[in-house]
Amino acid sequence: MPGGLLKGKHGYYIQYYNGYPMAFLQLSSIVSVKLKYVWQKSKGSLLFFKRRVPDDIKPLPPAGSKYAGKVHYVVSLQTTDPRVASKLIPALVEQTDRDWAQLRNPTRQGVLREAHELLLLNGVDPSAPETTPEAVDHFHTFLEHQLPRSVVENEDITEGRQLDRYLTPVQAAAFQMVQRRVKFTLEDCLEQYVAARPETEKDARMVFGYLFAFLEGRSPVPGKDRDLQSVKRPDVNEFVRWLLAGKHGKGGKAVSTTTVSRYLTNVRAAFARAIRENELPIANVFAQVEIPKAGKDAVKRETFTVDQYRYLHSAIERHFAKEGPDQLRCILTLVAETGARLGEIVGLAAADVHLRAAVPYLDLKEHPWRSLKTGLGSARKVPLTPKALEAAKAALRLADHSPFLFPRYTNDTKCRANAASASLVQWVRTREGLVGTKLGNHSLRHGMEDLLRAVGCPDSVRDRITGHKSPGMGANYGEGYKLEQLAEWMTKAVAPVHG
Repeated sequence: MPGGLLKGKHGYYIQYYNGYPMAFLQLSSIVSVKLKYVWQKSKGSLLFFKRRVPDDIKPLPPAGSKYAGKVHYVVSLQTTDPRVASKLIPALVEQTDRDWAQLRNPTRQGVLREAHELLLLNGVDPSAPETTPEAVDHFHTFLEHQLPRSVVENEDITEGRQLDRYLTPVQAAAFQMVQRRVKFTLEDCLEQYVAARPETEKDARMVFGYLFAFLEGRSPVPGKDRDLQSVKRPDVNEFVRWLLAGKHGKGGKAVSTTTVSRYLTNVRAAFARAIRENELPIANVFAQVEIPKAGKDAVKRETFTVDQYRYLHSAIERHFAKEGPDQLRCILTLVAETGARLGEIVGLAAADVHLRAAVPYLDLKEHPWRSLKTGLGSARKVPLTPKALEAAKAALRLADHSPFLFPRYTNDTKCRANAASASLVQWVRTREGLVGTKLGNHSLRHGMEDLLRAVGCPDSVRDRITGHKSPGMGANYGEGYKLEQLAEWMTKAVAPVHG
């Protein structure tokens, strides 16, 4: 019945095209909106998500999967209300897009995920197949029907692993799960970790790269393909010594125990996640690793003195007078005058700068492009000193209506604090009065601690300004210090620098 219109419930119409009904959400007496991918059976009231399976996808799904042999993928939305349906559709569209992208370009993580789903569809518990013996038997029968008759009748094939190459990657992975033969590799461990913690990706890939290179020197198996269970504690201890000796770097320069400890953080967390999420029956060999002479080679970080602060501000003022304000010098001034971490300043949104408040301040909080070091403990409001206020105003003018205070270094996906740091350190150490020092951006943070301490600022106030976690239960109660109080201490602290 082409062109037919029927009034539906909840203020929508069902319009028929060539016998296929589609939902139209009625927004007003003259306006309606077509709900794409929403379908309703002619004799039913429930709405369904219905999307055509692309032609190039049809031959790809393994037998038994949700797309196998389908012209359309149909899922009940369990509602008759198009308003409710409209909220469910985007997630289903996104999921089908992801599934089809995986089928077109399969990744190992995707194959394992689909294998897990295939077992569930067949009633098999992937984590404990022995608890569903009947379903396992049915699954074996299903797999047998996927094999060529010549393979099924070949008496020389006596092991399950000999059948893997005759199955699709997903079927083979599911078969391996049932037979407890699935191998969880170091690469799997890395990919699972960075998928869950994308903010760690750069560092995690770097350190796992070192681990792959180290293990390849001890085994013919490529490091990334090593089974997680094959990495033993002696491997870990030798890896630590290898890193300390600098054998991971091109120049072979030894690194500090602190650096090695930082390297191990991501590997330890990735192993812990893999063991937990995949229910692997192994211990975390990277837990409680002993680093020889840990901390004894640490070099105390230099901090800015009052005179060095004066040299720094004089250099910034001369630069502004000659070339005008720029983002780098604005960043440097804000770090110097607030004691905030460099990443906290570089990753500010323009909306985080509150100039019209009774006490102008920066609102330091989490953003999708930049996390805070200690989460909620670091989220805080930091008053702006007069010098910091000037820099914040200049930065907003330079941002030119960007949503980011420093768009040269920050966008909606990442904050390039390391790039800003490298440029600033080089500039600072070539200024008059600062040449030959090892002062860096973090030295300014230590310097603010010293300035506050010098004027008798209480520890709890210092911690609130700098974002350090205050000890004791009392720090978690009450509203904390008002901006006026924090501003008073900060003004006292920087007075010797600008006096």
